[in-house]
Amino acid sequence: MRDRVADHGTASGPKGGDGTGPGGPVRGASVGGNTWPVLFLGPALALLRFFGEQTWAYRSAVALAAVGVPAAAVGIAVTVRALARGRQPLVALWVIGLLAGGSWVLLHRLVSA
Repeated sequence: MRDRVADHGTASGPKGGDGTGPGGPVRGASVGGNTWPVLFLGPALALLRFFGEQTWAYRSAVALAAVGVPAAAVGIAVTVRALARGRQPLVALWVIGLLAGGSWVLLHRLVSA
């Protein structure tokens, strides 16, 4: 039992070395996973586009925007941090443009309606 515990702390184990362990190399999460706020921004924009004249659609879009826009701001901040570290620069720029553009268009349509 004591030999097994000693083996886990070696440089070739999962705690040290080059980051490879029993499961292979350790990889960070993809920057493209930060696009989940689009699940709120997209339906809100669709409601305003197709049913914008009706009160229920406007109120539903406001409710979706109340969740989607702050979530997009957090997603942008996380993606900018990943971009500063040099992780997936093209994907990071795409995510920032998508979330910032979607939030801006949604807020513009809500204010101008």
